Amino acid sequence: MSHLKQMLCNLSNLAGLSLLLLWSSSSMAQIRPFQAIYASQWDLGISLSGKAERSLIRNDDGSYRLTTEASAMIASLTESSLFRLIGDQIQPSHYRYQRKVLNKTRDVEVAFDWPNQKVKNTAEGSSWVMDIVPHTLDKQSVQLRLQLDLAAIPAVDGQAYAYEVADGGYLKTYLFIAEGEDLIETPLGKYMSVRIKRDRGESTDRETWIWFAPELDYTIVRILQKEADGKRYQLDLKQLTWLNN
Repeated sequence: MSHLKQMLCNLSNLAGLSLLLLWSSSSMAQIRPFQAIYASQWDLGISLSGKAERSLIRNDDGSYRLTTEASAMIASLTESSLFRLIGDQIQPSHYRYQRKVLNKTRDVEVAFDWPNQKVKNTAEGSSWVMDIVPHTLDKQSVQLRLQLDLAAIPAVDGQAYAYEVADGGYLKTYLFIAEGEDLIETPLGKYMSVRIKRDRGESTDRETWIWFAPELDYTIVRILQKEADGKRYQLDLKQLTWLNN
């Protein structure tokens, strides 16, 4: 049972990084709605496989909703972010995370109150409010900001990207480091991709890498996560469909 929870939590972490965007050459970010499928692999002593589906749609009121749906054996996950583009900034308004394992469910919501610079967190039947700073992001929309920055200025080795994120009832700094380039093979072709590492600090042995393909408008083509105990989790781009606005 603990393996199921661990698998699903890691799938959430991986899928939460896999955004597919198209940015214009101007300073204003233009997001292209999409539907994407990723193949997933887990090495837990035995080999397990599955998939994650991710979609981005533009709502009638001009806002955007990013949704991730994933499954692993008898568990499931749904994660969604609702946000707007304000100039070239991403402004989240609502984030929700739902996880089911057998008859156990975890439901987390984060509601942003920008006039008062606060967020309301709701989890396990309890709610609390915390302060945030300008440009705070949720756990999914942080990836939009990262891709925007990568598209705006080509990454150089060692370059760092830091973002404030409302995560688990705390304001956390997410740090990413550019490490170089690799040629990644996908069903769509081979693409030279920028390798970015999530820097979690010295307090954890968990390591995460993300590969962005500039030739595909900085679509993420691969994510790899290694745990302290040697287990590995990987997502690979399998299918991509651009949707009409």
